[in-house]
Amino acid sequence: MNLKLIKNSNISAKEICYLILPLVLLLVAFPSVVSPNQGFISSKYDTLLGVNTELSLAKDPFALWNSNWIQGIPEYALALSQEFYPTFIPSILEVQDIYITNWFTLIHLFVAYLFFFLLAGLVTRKPETRMIFSTVYLFSGILLSRVDAGHLSIIYALTWIPLMYYAFFKMTWENDTSAVNIILFSVSFALIFFTGAVYYLFYSCGILGIFFLYYLIRKKLSNRKFIALFIAAVTGTLLLCVELIPILDAMNALGRIDVINPVGDGGFLENNLASYIIGTPIDHAFSTYESMALIGIIPVLLLIIALVYGREDWTIPAFFAFLFVFVWADGGNSLLSFIHLLPALSNFRVAGRMLGALLPIILLFSAYGLDILVNRIKSGELFVLSPGQKKNILYGVIALVLLKFLELPYQTAGTADTWISLALVAAFVAMLYFNYATPKNLAFFFTAALLIDAVLIFQNFAGINISTGIQTVAIVGIVCAALLFFNRDRIHRPVKSYPLFCGLLLVGLCITTMGNLSYQSVSNPNLENSSAIPIVEKIQSLNTSESQIWVLETGWPFQHQDFTYWFLKNGIHPVRAYYPNYLMPLPGDVYTIGNVTYYTADYIVDDQYLENGNQNLENVSFKVNNISVYQPDHVLPNVFLVRDTQVIPVKIDTFSPDVVRVSGNFQAGDAVVLKTTYYPGWKVNGQDASHAGNLVAGVMTSDTSDVTFTFDPTDAKIGGALAIIGVVAILVLLIRRRQIEQYLASMDAVPKERVEGSKKKKR
Repeated sequence: MNLKLIKNSNISAKEICYLILPLVLLLVAFPSVVSPNQGFISSKYDTLLGVNTELSLAKDPFALWNSNWIQGIPEYALALSQEFYPTFIPSILEVQDIYITNWFTLIHLFVAYLFFFLLAGLVTRKPETRMIFSTVYLFSGILLSRVDAGHLSIIYALTWIPLMYYAFFKMTWENDTSAVNIILFSVSFALIFFTGAVYYLFYSCGILGIFFLYYLIRKKLSNRKFIALFIAAVTGTLLLCVELIPILDAMNALGRIDVINPVGDGGFLENNLASYIIGTPIDHAFSTYESMALIGIIPVLLLIIALVYGREDWTIPAFFAFLFVFVWADGGNSLLSFIHLLPALSNFRVAGRMLGALLPIILLFSAYGLDILVNRIKSGELFVLSPGQKKNILYGVIALVLLKFLELPYQTAGTADTWISLALVAAFVAMLYFNYATPKNLAFFFTAALLIDAVLIFQNFAGINISTGIQTVAIVGIVCAALLFFNRDRIHRPVKSYPLFCGLLLVGLCITTMGNLSYQSVSNPNLENSSAIPIVEKIQSLNTSESQIWVLETGWPFQHQDFTYWFLKNGIHPVRAYYPNYLMPLPGDVYTIGNVTYYTADYIVDDQYLENGNQNLENVSFKVNNISVYQPDHVLPNVFLVRDTQVIPVKIDTFSPDVVRVSGNFQAGDAVVLKTTYYPGWKVNGQDASHAGNLVAGVMTSDTSDVTFTFDPTDAKIGGALAIIGVVAILVLLIRRRQIEQYLASMDAVPKERVEGSKKKKR
């Protein structure tokens, strides 16, 4: 039955092989995922950040509040959260294996390959071309540098961007406004947002916005396309409202651990080119992985061929999109840098991240360029430019010179890599413009450029060694073996010059993959040997009547995420934890009520000792492996009442997500306080809570024997209701797809009376 389905479908055995191939390639690139030795195929610090966030939610994933909120922030109201992303469902506590993140990473890399394979089908029907460029995307610096950094949310976003581009271009280029494409756009649109890498939704939509505006201005956007895109965008926006509405509501209440300077980094035109060609970061303000996009010189040269010889309704808006991205990536190094200071955009940092959203477009047109190159060589068609093509090149060069002029007030000396990258691109454009682009000259230029690129890459990537070389040769060897197997009938045919360019592309893939694999490593967090374990055991051995223990660390939480991990895993609330955002103001470390000073935390742990070797606490209650721990005499209970400047404990009957019930002798005028960070939505006995020292509080208006704290935020209700409308809209699109597609098709139909009238006029 399955064989019949395959035979009856449009998918050939060759394409099936090409779709499965990346699974093998990924296992060659990351063999440690099947190793019994535990470790992340990424940075332990940033990966643990995601793990710890999930741990804080996994026990009650659908609750709006729980006592383990990191920094007191509701996850549903945080742009960086992945609570609504599908990988959250198989939570860490559910599978009991934190290293499942390795498989999440590989699965997303595989899916990124599949989505780009789908996208490339818009410009070429050759499965070989689609497979090669999908492999380039898979092993590009954009993706692999993020794997190394442990930026899983960015990997997830870069996975879905090609699918959103595919749905958009399917509707605009091919006029395919089917319900499937509308749904693909809206779902991928929402999922990019849910990954937590929200700025990538802005970047990718900004790029598509350039195409949209171009088609709108040139009147190439029919009513049918416009309505289909509108439905897709609105539906996608409704889906993400479950998080967007709370985010907008919480925006003014959030602070940032690291202060954002929107114009504090950026590169120049030559830096942006060097990032793609040689893998040189565009600036030194942030780490290499923030702006390293290595794909090599060959795809860039093929891109230029596509821009020069390709369809103008595709290539002109694409060129404008490149200009937009390069201006943004300039950061503060351009006279147009004010765009980074616009409302909302000022929250975005690291201008070089924009290069990631552009990469699928670059590779899409590179695949298009290879098709143009091969077809012209096959047909014997000359590469002589028409007057219109020469004019387009001239306008394009003028635009780039203007872009460079805007950078000149900030220009620095730069490096040899950056200027060589610019020189290669300029020389190639000049060769095309002055009609020296014969197959022989093109072959010579491609070969020479690749040799120069290879030398620079081998100089820059110090991690290239025999092991990396073997891995890369194995990967490219498998790709070549698949190509030869499915094209074996062509081996004995007369050889033309175009196979040389395909060979150079594969050699380029080998070189860039070697560079991008050279910095990959396995990081072992050694959680089982963490110094936090005996401290947790000691704390748990001490008698306590509190529903939850709070612990304050003295060290920098980024370096001690193992402490956060073990505290969360054992139900202990870490007062300080590494997280980019926090609610303003945070609860105080101490409160003075009456004549008594109360600590917020039950224990203060001096894990800063592991950083500087010093004893950093004035008061010490006990030590565990020479790490000092202080247990204050006076600590605020999880729930307490304040009467006449006295703290009176109460009995906690229920301490559960969203609901905390306490009992006692409460009198009118008493202030009852829940020790958790205040956030709008808390109610005390049905009345809106107030905040006392940024803790949740309520003043009793009458005597009572019980008090109930409930968390019932309005923003979550509104966001959830809008998201449900979005889900219903998708279901309607699925169920009524034929009627909707017919309606959209009728929007472009010319009325019969108008056709007959035009015929009469001609007569």
